[in-house]
Amino acid sequence: MKPKKTNIKIKRRKYNLYNKKKSKSRQVLSIVITIAAACVLGVVGYGVGKPIMNYLQNREQYVSGDNSSSSEQSLQGSQSSPNSSQESTSSAQDSSSSASEPSVPVVTDGRMYVLPEDAAKSSASLSGALAAAKESGFGVAVVTLKNDDGVLYYKSEVSTAKSGDFIDGALTAEQICDYITKAGMTPAARISTLKDNKAPWIAGGYRIVSGGGWLDDYPDRGGKQWLSPFSEDAVSYIGGICEELSKAGFKHIICKNTMYPRFTSTDTTNYLSNLPLSDSAKRVEALWKAVDAAKAGAEKNGAQLWLEFDGKNITADATSGTDAELCADKTKLSGVNIIADYSAGGENAYQTALDFANKLKQSGGKKISVLVKNGLSADAQKAFGEAGVEVFRES
Repeated sequence: MKPKKTNIKIKRRKYNLYNKKKSKSRQVLSIVITIAAACVLGVVGYGVGKPIMNYLQNREQYVSGDNSSSSEQSLQGSQSSPNSSQESTSSAQDSSSSASEPSVPVVTDGRMYVLPEDAAKSSASLSGALAAAKESGFGVAVVTLKNDDGVLYYKSEVSTAKSGDFIDGALTAEQICDYITKAGMTPAARISTLKDNKAPWIAGGYRIVSGGGWLDDYPDRGGKQWLSPFSEDAVSYIGGICEELSKAGFKHIICKNTMYPRFTSTDTTNYLSNLPLSDSAKRVEALWKAVDAAKAGAEKNGAQLWLEFDGKNITADATSGTDAELCADKTKLSGVNIIADYSAGGENAYQTALDFANKLKQSGGKKISVLVKNGLSADAQKAFGEAGVEVFRES
């Protein structure tokens, strides 16, 4: 007999033993607690986990004892940027202003790099020139502030300069110093002393016996005036400029063209017969009056004075009528630093440079250096290094 089939109906309920239905308020509270717990775990996990991860990553290095490079990098980083987090924040807020903030002086090399002659005329030209100078690795940036014509590339307050129309610069001496310092370099100034055809029209030039200003050639040939070392006005003008520049912050002042123009026999016996131009001792004495004024002005505010010479003149046997004429007074020369322009080359660059250095050292300067413009061979560099003569560079 077959079993009887029975239809059994299974009832399903929307009730879960493991998930009890919650009220809306409890659901909201649960979400808030979950989010808060996640935040706490994130903060604690980062604070604890990061040091552990750093340790694990660097464990091999510390175990082996080779942690000097890491320590050194950390030390260098802290030295170069003690407020790195603040600097980053400032940079993010205003990147344009941070670019103009002063750089930390990092170039400690004492060698000089002479910028292009008109570099100081404007902030734009100065900034560009300083960028190239810093790449050279030289630590002292030299700007020309009075050129061979007597034009001043800065806003001078010296009375003679303010009286004439020969200032061609948009910046003050202090501003120029500030630009150089912010570039991480030491500021130095270069001026032409007696070779100047601007200031003599106001004061300090050669005056012919019959009256009027003396020119170094006929007017139609481009004759120009010069400052005279026999003039108190000229000497005062040179000293005033050096004092002004040292006060502005320049640490070195280079004087070039401390010399006489080429006088003819007619000049010495006729037009300028009132001056002792035929007396060698008095000529040298007068030149040193200009140097002494420049030196006093420079040292008044802690700047060093340098005299720049043409290398061929300072090593020549006859120096009268050249920029090395004042080297006849060895005693005076021993108190100033010397820069000699050098451009010799040739096959035997080492010996040529060594001979030049040895002869240059006989001049008797306090400190001897050479200035090169178109680079220097490795052999010449070696020779100057062995002779103890520092090499400066002109752009």
